[in-house]
Amino acid sequence: MKKQKINSGRCTQAILIHNACLIIGNRITGNSWILIKDAKIFRIGYGAKPVLKNTMYIDARSGYVAPGFIDLHIHGNLSKISKIQAKSGTTGFLLSLHTRSLNQFSKSLSEFQDTLPKGARCLGFHLEGPFISKKMAGAQPKRFMIDPDIQAIRSLIKKAEKKIKIITIAPELKNSIALIKMLKKDKIVAAIGHTDASIEQAKMAIDNGCLYTTHVFNRMSGISSRNPGVITQVLLDNRISAEVIADAYHVHPDNLRLLVKCKPQDKIVLVSDSVAAMDSRSLKVIAGVYRMENLALNRTGSGSRYTIAGSKLNMLQAVKNMVYLCGVSIANAVKMASLNPARVIGLDRKKGRIANGYDADIVIFDKDFQCKATITAGEIIFRR
Repeated sequence: MKKQKINSGRCTQAILIHNACLIIGNRITGNSWILIKDAKIFRIGYGAKPVLKNTMYIDARSGYVAPGFIDLHIHGNLSKISKIQAKSGTTGFLLSLHTRSLNQFSKSLSEFQDTLPKGARCLGFHLEGPFISKKMAGAQPKRFMIDPDIQAIRSLIKKAEKKIKIITIAPELKNSIALIKMLKKDKIVAAIGHTDASIEQAKMAIDNGCLYTTHVFNRMSGISSRNPGVITQVLLDNRISAEVIADAYHVHPDNLRLLVKCKPQDKIVLVSDSVAAMDSRSLKVIAGVYRMENLALNRTGSGSRYTIAGSKLNMLQAVKNMVYLCGVSIANAVKMASLNPARVIGLDRKKGRIANGYDADIVIFDKDFQCKATITAGEIIFRR
């Protein structure tokens, strides 16, 4: 795998977006404008647009202007992700690495450079394994799944030089609590996922700092009359944020509605878990014989049965689904795709808001949830 270099140059020209419905926190303000300078949001105003020299004007045509989306769970080739996801409003993402050996993880991390072709920006890595349950493997290769090795992961983290942002862990495994405590000290997010843990084990993990889930409802112990599992604890415990694939295929719409009823809306994080940017060879590694249908990649099982192995979702479609399927306001659905994920990885002081001084990572979309433009660090990376 070749190291991928990025064009990190900034747009020197100021940009003024006008005739906009700005999504600011829980509010939407019409007939507004926003001025971008030096890769930052410089000023926000209302009413008639100011007349400025050396400034590019973008008419939002009464469309929504929102903070760019941050996808904390997506798989594939960095350049393809960066280009494809920019077309649907994603300005930043974590590259998710499926389970492999620790040596392979180390190699993948060492080959990474945080510069990419013009497009959405990679903000780091999410390691989806190898410390996960074989019983809840899903499409992950079981042969690499192991109990947490504290010394080995400490060495990997050191080599990664702060590139690792999230690690998925099954809390029922030996040494999992020790790993969660270590990650908390290193300011790496520990996520409950691919787990058959009991509710007691899930609570212990949360008590010790595991405050995020990997795709809630998918590949985790569920709810039964006498054995409430991880899902029950996630729904009841407001300390933990719930990542969800809101394509209405991975998670039934009624379970999406249950999530919205049970969790504070600032504790719900939309992700794509998309594999659309993976090449066929990589897809065969995780899925063997597979087929793409609906919004998902399905892996063959016994007979005619299939196992879900990833999605073709994008973040703007996830936002739309939360609005239309769950009755979430547009402003709150946008927060689930921008501020909430920024907060999970500690970037909420510079990303995820339309506010003065914040990074100029912005998406413009219309009333039909069609992306019209995406801006990253003050540079237009997509425009329709």
